[in-house]
Amino acid sequence: MSPQNPAERPNQNRPKRSRPARFIAIALLVLFMPIFVFGATVAATGTVTVSVQEKGGVDLWIPVPALLFDLAIFAAPRLMPEDELAEVRRELAPYHDTLEALASELESIPAGSVLVEVESAREQVKITKDWRSFDIVVHSDDADVRVSIPARLLSRGLDLMG
Repeated sequence: MSPQNPAERPNQNRPKRSRPARFIAIALLVLFMPIFVFGATVAATGTVTVSVQEKGGVDLWIPVPALLFDLAIFAAPRLMPEDELAEVRRELAPYHDTLEALASELESIPAGSVLVEVESAREQVKITKDWRSFDIVVHSDDADVRVSIPARLLSRGLDLMG
C-alpha cells in the first residue's frame, strides 16, 4: 500500500519535464550565462561614461566598462617595450609619492563633495565626487559634456608605474 501523505510522495505531484524542455533550459542557461557574468562584472567594477550634447547637433553617450581600463593597466607593462616602460617610470618617479597620496586622498573624499567649480561668461566646469565616481560636467554655449570615472581607477593607474 502506498502512503497517502503528499510529502511522502514528492515525485508524484511534480509535473514531468520532457527531454526537449530540459535541453532548451540548459541551452538557454549556457547561452545567457556569459551575459549575466559580464553584467555582474560591469556592475561591480563600474563604467566610464562620456556624454556629449551639442546644441542642435551631436547627442552622444559612450559607456565603457571600467574592466577594460583594468585590463589595459594589467597589459600595458607587459606589452610595452622595456625601454619605453623604463622611460615612463623614470619620468614619473619624482611624482610617485605625491600621486599616491593624491589618489588616496581623492578616494577618501566624502560623496557629494565639490572638488572644482569654475564659471566664466560662456562656460561652467564642475568636478564632483559621487558615491563611487568622479563626475566632470562642462556646460558651454555650444555643448554640454559629462564624464564619469570610477574613483578606484585613479589609484589603479599608479600600478602602471610598478
